[in-house]
Amino acid sequence: MVLLHSAVGTGWQSPPKGTSLKTLSEAEEQGFILIRGEFQKRQFCLTDLGSDYVERDKRRLEARRL
Repeated sequence: MVLLHSAVGTGWQSPPKGTSLKTLSEAEEQGFILIRGEFQKRQFCLTDLGSDYVERDKRRLEARRL
């Protein structure tokens, strides 16, 4: 998921431009992120589950390249 891979660490940050509210809501419903704020001030942070998912996915992609 592009949203999760765009995260820099697990701190609060702005979503990448063009990220829809639906995408943010779906990721939050699945437990990958937390959301705070509204409209242009909306921010997200990775949960432990989201961070683990990103790390596993990065390892999987690296293994495919080898």
